Amino acid sequence: MNIAVVGIGYVGLAMAVLLSQRHHVTAVDIDAARVKRLSRRQAPIQDADIEAYLSGHELDLTATLDAAEAYRQADWVVISTPTNYDPHLNYFDTSSVESVIEEVLAVNPRAYMAVKSTVPVGFTQRMLEKHPGARLVFSPEFLREGHALSDNLHPSRIIVGTDMQDDRLVEAAHTFAHLLQEGAIKENIDTLFMGFTEAEAVKLFANTYLALRVAYFNELDTYAESKGLNTKQ
Repeated sequence: MNIAVVGIGYVGLAMAVLLSQRHHVTAVDIDAARVKRLSRRQAPIQDADIEAYLSGHELDLTATLDAAEAYRQADWVVISTPTNYDPHLNYFDTSSVESVIEEVLAVNPRAYMAVKSTVPVGFTQRMLEKHPGARLVFSPEFLREGHALSDNLHPSRIIVGTDMQDDRLVEAAHTFAHLLQEGAIKENIDTLFMGFTEAEAVKLFANTYLALRVAYFNELDTYAESKGLNTKQ
C-alpha cells in the first residue's frame, strides 16, 4: 500500500517506521528541518529504536513537505498532528487534524484516514457528519515518549474506533488493525473494535489514569521527604 503519515513527532515517526517495513510510507511535515533529517535517515526526535531502524533496517520510507502530492498517491493517510489541550479554554485544538481531513478529501476522497491524534470525545463522529462519506477511523495511541517505536512493536493492545453500523468503515477498521499487527514483533495482540466515542474515551481515560498515577507518586514523595525519609535511593 501507499501510506501517508502526517506529522513527524514521536507518534507519527514511530508509526511511519513501523508501517514502512512492509509498505511504501511518505512522512509529511511542515517542518523542513525534520523532513531533511528524516530524508537522511536521521531521527529528528530522541528514540533509540527509531534511530536503530532508520540506520539498520530496510524501510520503504520517504519524507516530504508536499502534503497534497503525498495524499494524492495514498491508500491510507494516518493523521498524527498536534492537538494540544488548552486548560484555559478547556478544549483540544483539533484544527490541524481538521485541516488534514479537509485537504485529503479535496485531493483524494477515496483515501482512508486513521486519526492517531488525541481528540475530544465525539470528534470523529462530528467529522463524519461534517464530511459525509469520508473514510475515517480513529485509533488511539498508547506510547511512551522516547520508547514510541518499541511500544508499537510490542503493543499492549490495538484499538480501532469505527461506525459499527457501516460495513465499509468496519472493514476499514480491520484493515488498519492488520497494518499495525503485521508491523509488530509481538504476536497475538489484543485487538478491540468499538464505536468512535468509546475509542476516544479509552484514550482520554488512559491519559487521566497516567496523570493521576504521576501526581500520586509525586505527592507521596513530597510527604515522605517532609517526614525526613530519603526518597532518592
